Amino acid sequence: MFRKAVALLALAAAPSLAQFPRSRNTYVGPQYWVGLSYGFLDATTVFDGKTGTQWQFGYAPQIRATLEKTLQRDVTLGISAGYSTQPLVYTSPTFNTDCGTSCSAKADVTQYMAFIQGGGSTGFHFLYNGEAGFTQYSNFRVDGLDTKLPPSKGGYDFSFGLGGGFGYALSPTADLYVEEVVDFVLHPQGTNSSASVPRTPEFRAGFRIGF
Repeated sequence: MFRKAVALLALAAAPSLAQFPRSRNTYVGPQYWVGLSYGFLDATTVFDGKTGTQWQFGYAPQIRATLEKTLQRDVTLGISAGYSTQPLVYTSPTFNTDCGTSCSAKADVTQYMAFIQGGGSTGFHFLYNGEAGFTQYSNFRVDGLDTKLPPSKGGYDFSFGLGGGFGYALSPTADLYVEEVVDFVLHPQGTNSSASVPRTPEFRAGFRIGF
């Protein structure tokens, strides 16, 4: 008799349970995102403590690739790799045959970052993010001659930054975005240690695809 009563109670409750709304926190979107952006590194000046040289960088385009993991709705944790060849005015305390004590030059700037990003996921929405990782300055050469300048290969400088921007969701698995981030690069500055930490503003426009 007890078993029949339990069975009847379960049957009576089934329609009510079927109508009970699902949790609003349930996320059914993409678990991973891959993306690509094109942007610009702003000008900054770096003093190199090892060589005693000064690098007065100018504007340059940057290509950046990203991979993100969804933590919860509208929040992702990711890694990125960015590359740029940046023009600069290279100043040295010693004379160089092809550069003298100052000349126009180029250097490769590579960034490897981990970042966390948040923001809306439908239509137009705000974005905000924080990132930390490493910046490397390398392959210094005289502009037009490609004569190598020291250092031949720089170390990896710890870097961190904050930024934000706007995004637009084309679909649940495709986003467009524009953002600006300011990175602080902790490069050893030698006798210029009292100078401010190099700051590298970056403007980016890109897209990402979820899967």
